[in-house]
Amino acid sequence: SSGINAEYGGSFKVILNDVFCYLDQGWKFRGSVRKTSKSGKACIDWSKTPLKRKAAPGNSCQNPDGTRLAPKPFCYISETETEECDVPACIWDMDCYTDNGVQYRGHKGVNLEDDSCQDWNKDFPIIHGYHSPEYSWAGVGSHTYCRNPSPESENRPWCFRDNFWAIFTTWAYCDIPKCSRDAFDFYKF
Repeated sequence: SSGINAEYGGSFKVILNDVFCYLDQGWKFRGSVRKTSKSGKACIDWSKTPLKRKAAPGNSCQNPDGTRLAPKPFCYISETETEECDVPACIWDMDCYTDNGVQYRGHKGVNLEDDSCQDWNKDFPIIHGYHSPEYSWAGVGSHTYCRNPSPESENRPWCFRDNFWAIFTTWAYCDIPKCSRDAFDFYKF
């Protein structure tokens, strides 16, 4: 067990992510817990589908097309027909953040300066280098929610200020509470 703690930073969340539940749209999901669609139809082997070159082998639910992602993991129930799978989203930090906030996936889009957050995929008004998919591991994407794509230097979720006049302070922390066992549900499926 000490090997697991050292390898995964002492967190079982890393082991559960993309195996029992999916993050973001599930593009890294490789769990084998679901081999049927949401309606209960059997998934066929990915080698018989148009995505055979992108998918992992077998008939498990996944979201293998890195360029045109579906909203969540799915499978083929025939050679031409797909259906979503009943795989839960990993929702670790929605109303609060843990550790340094890198897993925060809530929808707070205002920072402590009371500015709206700038869309992570836009370079106006603030030019920056935190664009997805390079930072998709931190939940960065085409949205204006607080995230922490720089956990090596920041210790909580933040965002760029969507304020043209914010030329001296281009970003700010977000007013998101740290998770407390007494105040929040940790595991929501």
